[in-house]
Parts: sequence; structure tokens; C-alpha cells
Amino acid sequence: MDVYKIPLVKKAEMEKILSMDQVFRLSITIKDSSILGEAGFQYLILEGTQERLKVAKDELSKISDKLEESKAKKVQEIVEKERQDVNDSFGSIFG
Repeated sequence: MDVYKIPLVKKAEMEKILSMDQVFRLSITIKDSSILGEAGFQYLILEGTQERLKVAKDELSKISDKLEESKAKKVQEIVEKERQDVNDSFGSIFG
């Protein structure tokens, strides 16, 4: 899992990269940076094969850097908690 901090002013460039053949096949999650108390950014979380992650990294390095490890871990924890909450909700509906 790779996490990038994308400036909002680079959103159009990010969307162009995400539409690339090798990149759009990744699992893509976008979160507003306000989840960590920051403004003016989006966190881009990518999951998938190393080959496709490399293509994404090569392109995204032109507009952003990977998020520092400690913040990336916090973003990952928030995303995982949200996913678990959704799974729990579905379980209560169909359970």
C-alpha cells in the first residue's frame, strides 16, 4: 500500500494519472487531508501489484511525494477502520 499527499491544485494531473491503463486497475482510495488536520491536500491510497504500483509511483513522483511513514500509517489505520465499519454495517443488515 502506497500513500501520497497530493496538493489540491494538482487534482487534474492526479486524475489524469489515475486514468492510465496500468494505474486505474489498482485499488484507489482518496481521502481529504482534514482527516489528519491538514488543509489543501488529498491523500491518495493505492493498493495492488508491485508492477502497477511502480508505474503509479513513477508518474505521481512528478506531482507529489509519498507520504512520510508515520502519517501514512495513520491514514491506513483510518481507512481500515472505515472499511471495518462498513463491513460491520452490512453484517447487521444481512446478519
